[in-house]
Amino acid sequence: MCRLEDARRFTYPYLVLLFKRILNYKKSSLDPNDKRKAIRYAVGAGFPFKAVLTLRAHDEEGELVHDKLLEQSWAGRLTNLSETGASIQLHPAAVASRGEPCLFKLSLDDYELEIGATIAHFRVYQKHTACGFAFDFPDFETQKAYLQILEPVSIGGSLAQIDPAKVRQETPGLAKAQFVGISGSILSVWRRESSPAIYSFDFRMNAYGVRWSEGMTEVEAYGLSKLNLAGEKTDLPFVHLSQSELEEVRWLFCLAVPNLSKAVPSDVRKFLTTLVA
Repeated sequence: MCRLEDARRFTYPYLVLLFKRILNYKKSSLDPNDKRKAIRYAVGAGFPFKAVLTLRAHDEEGELVHDKLLEQSWAGRLTNLSETGASIQLHPAAVASRGEPCLFKLSLDDYELEIGATIAHFRVYQKHTACGFAFDFPDFETQKAYLQILEPVSIGGSLAQIDPAKVRQETPGLAKAQFVGISGSILSVWRRESSPAIYSFDFRMNAYGVRWSEGMTEVEAYGLSKLNLAGEKTDLPFVHLSQSELEEVRWLFCLAVPNLSKAVPSDVRKFLTTLVA
């Protein structure tokens, strides 16, 4: 359902926004004192971005060698992301020390984002090394490009279940479960009371959403009105989205699903994964 070429028919040279229409961060809206900036969100194994960390070379005495030709790039397994940094697992032969500069690269097909960073910690284990690093954003545009990648990770990873006793059951014959996360994200899942199979779901992310119900051949993307987001009753709860916006909403969904938290039941995570595979 969510092939990259279907979700975004664009060409991505270096440092172009992944989402051009639906995630528009403004510098004035970013609070440097917001404690949530340090929250780390686990990155799911199915997250499609490739992560590479370039480390400086060292001499025989362990001192940094300032020669870019000797730098080595290591593909790794991203473990978590936050607004200020990330952690990655690398090959056990990788070497680095706290305070050293590095270069972090995220890529997907022809899209590529590079961010300078500083090593925060580096630990060596038997089968891998674990490296944490803090970003050194050169400008707001680079930061905004990164935040667009972080958004689906944080949306999926922040979901927590609402107490079933507090979930309003509105449809006879169907049992609803809900999970809430950051940025107004809400995942609602309905099952028939007579069957554990998933009957429908609605996944709201920011001012957008994706929904599906039994009998539909594909998911439906939509946009929410400002009144709807404010919790006010309105005869026009949805807004018109262009085809390009709809494609980006579906792509946001595709990137959020691999990062769904363990608070979401395994059969729900598995079901949604089949929709984005």
